[in-house]
Amino acid sequence: MLWVEKYRPKKLEDVVASKDILQKVTLWAKKWKPGQKPLLLAGPPGVGKTSLAVALANSLGWEVVELNASDQRNWQIIQRIVGEGAFNETISDEGEFLSSAHGRMKLIILDEVDNIHKKEDTGGEAALVRLIKRKPAQPVVLIANDPYRLSPELRRLCEMVNFRRLTKNQIVKVLEKICIAEGIKADKRALMSIAENAGGDLRAAINDLQAVAEGKDELKLEDVVVGKRTQEKDIFKVLQAIFKTKNPAVYNDAMLLDESPEDIIHWVDENLPLEYSGKDLAVAYNVLSKADIFLGRVRRRQFYRLWKYASYLMTVGVQQVKGEARRGFTRYQRPSTWQMLFQMRQRREMTKRVLEKIGRYSHMSKVKANTEMFPLVKLLLQELDTDRAARIAAFYDLSKEELEFLIGDRASEIVEYIEMHGLHRIEDETFLAEFESKVEPEKSLDEEKEIGEKSQPEGDKEVRKEGRKKTGKDLTLDSFFS
Repeated sequence: MLWVEKYRPKKLEDVVASKDILQKVTLWAKKWKPGQKPLLLAGPPGVGKTSLAVALANSLGWEVVELNASDQRNWQIIQRIVGEGAFNETISDEGEFLSSAHGRMKLIILDEVDNIHKKEDTGGEAALVRLIKRKPAQPVVLIANDPYRLSPELRRLCEMVNFRRLTKNQIVKVLEKICIAEGIKADKRALMSIAENAGGDLRAAINDLQAVAEGKDELKLEDVVVGKRTQEKDIFKVLQAIFKTKNPAVYNDAMLLDESPEDIIHWVDENLPLEYSGKDLAVAYNVLSKADIFLGRVRRRQFYRLWKYASYLMTVGVQQVKGEARRGFTRYQRPSTWQMLFQMRQRREMTKRVLEKIGRYSHMSKVKANTEMFPLVKLLLQELDTDRAARIAAFYDLSKEELEFLIGDRASEIVEYIEMHGLHRIEDETFLAEFESKVEPEKSLDEEKEIGEKSQPEGDKEVRKEGRKKTGKDLTLDSFFS
């Protein structure tokens, strides 16, 4: 059995975390009531986010419903598993009915929500936002390594708690407890070496300890032969190294990022004016432009060996041009280009949804709906009185989000009117019977041919007769002249 699972904290008092974090999480749980904001636990991997969530549920006697990274998290899965879990009562593993009215809750844990945007997770984040807006009747905890990969809307809907990497001393204390439980006499220097190598990742440290100590009675310093662990660097730490130091090792740190050079250059470009000014800023942008030239050649020629030159220029190149490093704290910004692209994508998706409804209910293609009906529907919703605008919105079954996209602030007024008067789309097919009764019966092919020939111009008839004489086939005027 993996020691990581064997020695996972069972209660809150067993969790290794700062007092501030434990107090925030405990207060959130004790004050929890239906409709309260979910908890978002954010921080690097291996610092105990998931363990804390599970230990919290155990300490309070709550059941746990967990959806982790190995599961597909598209909108159907989110709706079925997380949605049903968040809004319904539950049965415990022992078959006991757990009533939320008597405080018998279940904790919904959704791990690695920052990876929910992948292709197999299509629509997952949007479904999650909708669920949270419905104010779940059960507590929900979201877990993310990088919370800023989530949409601003999802972050606003949550109460965020930030975790930091654990110190070497915190990790050593946990390793000592495990060694005592396993009956291993451990040299503290050996445990310190493992902790240093883990770089603040407790899970990695426990795995390393098991690799070198399992089956032994004693652990010495020379037994620790675990290779240097490559840590994923935080982009903000790399930016600090670029702008506030002159250590060229920043290039190696950038290579350990879970970011491509095409992403890193956006980070550097966005935050450069926050740190540099005057001549330093001009020279740094010149170096950054040369890095961009190399990236352009990579895109055109697929020659990825040029990435290293681009990466060196955008890190060490920008770092070395400054005359003097700026001291103090700087709040680095996410690339505004990404936010703009995200907003454009949202607008495209919303436009597509609206056009599908207009096309479906107006019996036309999306292309025709876009050119003919979309501007008209938007104008009518903006200019008509509330009653008629609400009836149009109900006819096209437009949601509040779609109305806000079309007409802005007036959407709330129209939605309120729709709800107050119970307006909704009615699929009335009674007109079909009346319509079909007026339609003439379908004619046979011979009858249609005879009608068609009667309706043809005299010139076309003569051409057909001439064509029959020569080829035995009918000819049209177009085919005759071609």
